[in-house]
Amino acid sequence: MDRKILIGLKIKEIRKKSNLTQEQFSEKIGIEPPSLSNIENGKSFPSMQTVLKILEEFHITPKDFFDNLYYDDEKELEKQMFEIIQNQPIEQKRILYRIIKSFDI
Repeated sequence: MDRKILIGLKIKEIRKKSNLTQEQFSEKIGIEPPSLSNIENGKSFPSMQTVLKILEEFHITPKDFFDNLYYDDEKELEKQMFEIIQNQPIEQKRILYRIIKSFDI
């Protein structure tokens, strides 16, 4: 299944479990309702800032958020991760680095 669709479904699940309308959820995470609709319908990806705001606002761990969003093939996973990181502005790369570094045991 397409990653945009999986992420959108996960965000919609979080919103519905919180008993919030798209308008209420959008306000809490700082985006416009049409943007949330596009994300939930798999038409666009949320920004990293939006994902982090959802994790923070709704007390969700990155593991719980991304748990069903994985690739079975390690090479494909690494390729997709690299492409995502490569296309981010430096501020997002710094955030991603801190997140990845937090998993370093």
